[in-house]
Amino acid sequence: MSDANDKSSGRDGSGGENTVYKRKKYQCPHCREFVEESYLEKNPFPEIPCMSCGSMISTGTVKEIELRAPNERAEPRYPVSLKVTYTSYDDFILEYTKNVSRQGMFIKTRRPHEVHDRVDLSLQVPGLPDAIHIVGEVVRVCIHNTSDEDAGIGIKFIDIDEKSRQALISFIASHKS
Repeated sequence: MSDANDKSSGRDGSGGENTVYKRKKYQCPHCREFVEESYLEKNPFPEIPCMSCGSMISTGTVKEIELRAPNERAEPRYPVSLKVTYTSYDDFILEYTKNVSRQGMFIKTRRPHEVHDRVDLSLQVPGLPDAIHIVGEVVRVCIHNTSDEDAGIGIKFIDIDEKSRQALISFIASHKS
């Protein structure tokens, strides 16, 4: 068994910004509380008592699950500056992305936004005749106490047509470091 606290790369192994991290934890099948791997390793018996509920559990039935911490990425991000336009409070806004992934983007801005705001975006991707239309949700706002380079909003893609998604994925793939 691997250490439950280890970060293991699901992508490039470099440990950099684009690394996708996953942690494995073990769960009691009765109470669903986490069982420490060290506890499993130091008990050589086929059945052990759960430290939370006291139920006897077979070491073979302890579920191994993958967890992702809130600040760890499900998909790698790729640094790319693309023109993005949208409206906010009746203002037409033109900004640029800092990075893009298959599931979202970070837009460099100092304009105030609220988490959970829905935004209709038009993303200009080089090589495409028309902008890609994306409906997104603001999932992160970083405009206070941060440098201009790090200021902006994180957007999760809510709705993007399949042709546009594939075009964006192809563009991202062609710009991997």
